Amino acid sequence: MKFGKAVVKFRVPILILTLVLMIPSVFGYIKTRVNYDMLEYLPEDMETVIGQNELMENFSKGAFSFIIVENMPEKDVAALKVKIADVDHVDTVVWYDSIFDISVPMEILPDKIYSAFNSGNATLLAVFFDSTTSADVTMDAVKEIRSICGEQCFVSGLSALVTDLKELCEHEEPIYVAIAVILACLAMVLLLDSWLVPFVFLATIIMMVMLNLGTNVLLGEISYVTKALSAVLQLAVTMDYSIFLWHSYNEQCMKYKDKKQAMAVAIKETMLSVIGSSGTT
Repeated sequence: MKFGKAVVKFRVPILILTLVLMIPSVFGYIKTRVNYDMLEYLPEDMETVIGQNELMENFSKGAFSFIIVENMPEKDVAALKVKIADVDHVDTVVWYDSIFDISVPMEILPDKIYSAFNSGNATLLAVFFDSTTSADVTMDAVKEIRSICGEQCFVSGLSALVTDLKELCEHEEPIYVAIAVILACLAMVLLLDSWLVPFVFLATIIMMVMLNLGTNVLLGEISYVTKALSAVLQLAVTMDYSIFLWHSYNEQCMKYKDKKQAMAVAIKETMLSVIGSSGTT
């Protein structure tokens, strides 16, 4: 009861403090790095992780990508290789001319060597980076390579996959969050006894989501899975808690004429349910 009375008594300072904390939370959210490195979540003794560590420590090569070039003359492929090699954090680009001079026709090569670089009208380049698979500089390099290559080229490999995953998450996450907010708001407008209450709930929840995401800056970085799911998950869970409190408040209003006292009692009655539910989620 004391906690509920304190919340009701100091509701204005609490609201002001929350609004003030929103400012550093926004900056914290912007400054928090999102980790897209899938290998970082694997055990250190797995062969994939060991292999990447060995490449970095002994050969200064971590990430790599393959570039498939279609319908491009050999001299243009050679020129493209030079451009790719000039991209920051590209360590080595391997193609046919890394083994034989470009003046040597590919057709005279043994089938085993020819097929290593060619298939039909397509040829293959291997790009090695001096950074790890999911480093920010590696993803920037992949983007730059794609801008250089154009529509005739296709960049593959784990680094390219991580780059695509990052772009997909950044593009689709706001859409899904917006859909969740709209559906939640619509459901509460239809089911609750006040059309204004859902918007108050959502405004409060959005502020709490921002505070939650902003404090992640203290961790330095978060997983892309956390970034993608935390907002929607927190919205769904805390919406239930808000509805618990609203129903309890309405019940207490029938017992107490003073709305402040009714809210204080409602907070007390709801606390046990919220703590128990939050402990399981």
